[in-house]
Amino acid sequence: MSKVIDMNKNVSSLCDEYPELIDILASLGLTPLKNPMMRKTMGSRMTLLKASKKMGIPMEMINASLESHGFNVNTSIE
Repeated sequence: MSKVIDMNKNVSSLCDEYPELIDILASLGLTPLKNPMMRKTMGSRMTLLKASKKMGIPMEMINASLESHGFNVNTSIE
């Protein structure tokens, strides 16, 4: 089974689909994801691209980390 990260999905949905993302993204600086309430509220309105801009974390760093953990990143944003 291939683990595909769809950049059009919100962060909360991605974390529900792949719970290991919480620790991966938190290690990159998206620490609010560790808090379930923050993940459900803010994460339901934010995509990884928006979170990257808001937190000042380059998307290249996020993509590289996800790929190093075995994820395929779908970068075509609709």
